This record gives sequence, C-alpha cells and structure tokens, in this order.
Amino acid sequence: MTLAYTVETLEGLDEGVKALYAEGDKGFTLNVSGVVPEAKFNEINQQAVDAKTEAARRRKTLERVTGKLGLESADGLDDALEALMAKKPGKPDADQEAIVKQLKESHANELKASTDKIKAIQLDGAKATLQSNLQSVGFPDEAAKMFAAASIGRVQIEDDGSRRILSETGTPLAGSGADGFATELDLAKELAAAMPNLLVDNGKGGGAKSPASSGKATAKTMTREAVDKMSQAERSSFFSSGGKIA
Repeated sequence: MTLAYTVETLEGLDEGVKALYAEGDKGFTLNVSGVVPEAKFNEINQQAVDAKTEAARRRKTLERVTGKLGLESADGLDDALEALMAKKPGKPDADQEAIVKQLKESHANELKASTDKIKAIQLDGAKATLQSNLQSVGFPDEAAKMFAAASIGRVQIEDDGSRRILSETGTPLAGSGADGFATELDLAKELAAAMPNLLVDNGKGGGAKSPASSGKATAKTMTREAVDKMSQAERSSFFSSGGKIA
C-alpha cells in the first residue's frame, strides 16, 4: 500500500494509518523525518528554470552575433571583432577600440554571471539533498542543517551539472552513484560513521546513539575521538555553534 505524503482528509484510511498523519493548515501530512519541505525544492526548481531560461536567451543573442560574423561558436569572437576592426580604412580611433573592449567585457561578464548563477542554484539543491540525507541516516534536524552547511564545500558542481563528492584532499570519491561516483547519501553515511554519538536512535537508546525520548537530540557535546575525525570546517562549525568536548 502506497501512502500519500499529504492528504486533505483521513476519510477512508485505516485507523492504524490515520495515526501516521499529523494535521496541518492545509490537510494532513505524513509524519516522517528526513524530508526537505516540498516548497524548498519547488523554489530551487523554479530558480533553476528561470536561470536556464535567461541563459538560453543570452545564448541565442550570442548565436546571432557569431552567425553574422561567420563563426560556429563564441571561441573566436575576440579575434573576429579585431579582424573586423582591422578591415576598416585607417587605424581604429579611441571610440572604436573602446566599443570593441566593451563588447568583449560585456560578453565575458554575462557569460560568467549566468554560469555562476546556475551553479549557485545547483549547489543549493545539493545542500538541501545533503541535509535530507543527513536526517535520513540519523542526525537530528539542527545537526543535519549545521553539518550540511559545513560539508557543502566537499560537493563540486561540474560544468555539465553533475555533482562530485570530494575527499578531504579534494579528489573525487567513488561511491554508490549510477556513474560510480559518490553521492550526497554516501557523504552523509561517512559523517554518521565518524560521529555516531550525534545520531538519534528513534527511542531505542543504548549503544553510541542518543535516545530520542524527547523527540530531539543535541549536538552540543562530542567525544574527543569524534572531534578528531571531523574536518577543519566541521570542527569550526561545531565549536562556533557552542559545541563542547564531553
């Protein structure tokens, strides 16, 4: 039986299933952990669509310019502009040179701004995914948020939009991804293995995990061994948030 994440009414559901839902302003929501709000993903997706639309518009403008200059791509745009100016009788005056320089700088700046904006949106998506995976492996919400922010530097966005999880030395890690590379979930599991005392055991207690009787766990205290296994960024974020060594 497949359960819907949100429903408007509990009518028709078994009594045991009804207990799994929590009532909200707009109906009932399945009470689970490790889920990033749908609104956040929708916001990121919309930003990505807007950025791609703007990039496509700029790409069409560039294609029109390169087409008129007889170029197949923008790689030779600088040389084509200089050659065009060289064909004019006499030496280009200061105004002509300024225009050529401005066109070059404008093209380079627009291309960089568009690329940076898309990568920033992609990185936000990777951070949201990492936070969700940290929650799914047992980190409480606040700890997951903190470690997602501290560890996002280990996520690299490639030019084709793919994500690479890096090791502490900055090299791509192999993992469970379809392409053989590590994923955000692999990174979350690595952090969980390094800091087991921060994980919530959903009320079972015992072992190295903190019992979840209160519904929340705290990341304010850690053992020296766990702190030593953290990266410099993770350690800095832990102590800056008030963390102490047990």
